[in-house]
Amino acid sequence: MITGNIETAYINMFREGFEHSFQQKMSKLRGLVNVVRQSSEFDYYDRLGLADAPQEVLTRYGDSPQNEVPHERRRQGLRDWDWGKLVDKNIDIYRVAADPTNKYTEAGVAAFNRLIDDLIIEGITRDAYVGKKGDTTIEFVGTTSGDITIGEVSNENGNISTGGDYTVTAGNYEGIDVSADFRSSGTTSNITTDKLIAVRESLLSLEAMEETDVLPMLVSPAQQSALMREALNTSNVPALISKDYNAPVLKNGFVDMWLGFKFIYTNRLPKTSDIRDCYVLGPRGVQLAIAKDIDVQIYNRPDKKNIPYIFIQMGLDAMRMWGEHTVKVRCDETK
Repeated sequence: MITGNIETAYINMFREGFEHSFQQKMSKLRGLVNVVRQSSEFDYYDRLGLADAPQEVLTRYGDSPQNEVPHERRRQGLRDWDWGKLVDKNIDIYRVAADPTNKYTEAGVAAFNRLIDDLIIEGITRDAYVGKKGDTTIEFVGTTSGDITIGEVSNENGNISTGGDYTVTAGNYEGIDVSADFRSSGTTSNITTDKLIAVRESLLSLEAMEETDVLPMLVSPAQQSALMREALNTSNVPALISKDYNAPVLKNGFVDMWLGFKFIYTNRLPKTSDIRDCYVLGPRGVQLAIAKDIDVQIYNRPDKKNIPYIFIQMGLDAMRMWGEHTVKVRCDETK
């Protein structure tokens, strides 16, 4: 006698293949920095400072001048990273009716590409090491309320006029740090026209950019939205409210370039409480050292019943090389 109902004859059908969750798969920042190959634990890069000013010749047959050009040595290190995933043929493959090995590999490589961006962002503000042995620390400068603060190392040419909105931090500090409430009546703010103009003025004063240069600025999606509102609503800059200028903003929904900066959005910028750190990153600001690029190996593990094992490794690290090309712009993302 046959028992049961039609449900017992149902067949479970599964579509082959896998879809990745929403994620950043490629590095957005690798092309913005200098990339070097490195095989040692540390490499050292020698830099030249500003030569002494020329001296006026006041006498005939006088002594030959003896001028100096300061030297500095900066240390670049490496760190090793790896990632691994076992693929159990009896469970992972047969039960899902598809081999996930390739998709696992793609996911692992995407994780390394995100790591590259994380290290570049970390390298902007982490301590740099100088000296013959690389044992002297140069810190990224911090700022106080309402100010743009510049490290003394970045101020060696003396072009920055201190006082008012600008502060120079004495000692082994470099970089430029814009407070969240810069020119905002004591309240925190997003990216504003004032902040962008002040950053440009700082970079020009440090001879770190030319009038025609366009430097990349890393912003969060919230700051990209703030840029749109600023571009569409700023009445004190007539060009920004013209139909021709704003056509791309209205059509594409983002601000590509403005005031000498090209905006690149990323979700990997650090945030403390409601303050998001955005960055202007010149081409000489951070250096990415790579010992071994993303290396993928797939082999069977005898110690795990000979099942496949995906192993990915990479040796790399990022270091700030020139503080004059690194700017932190603090922005408030309070909802």
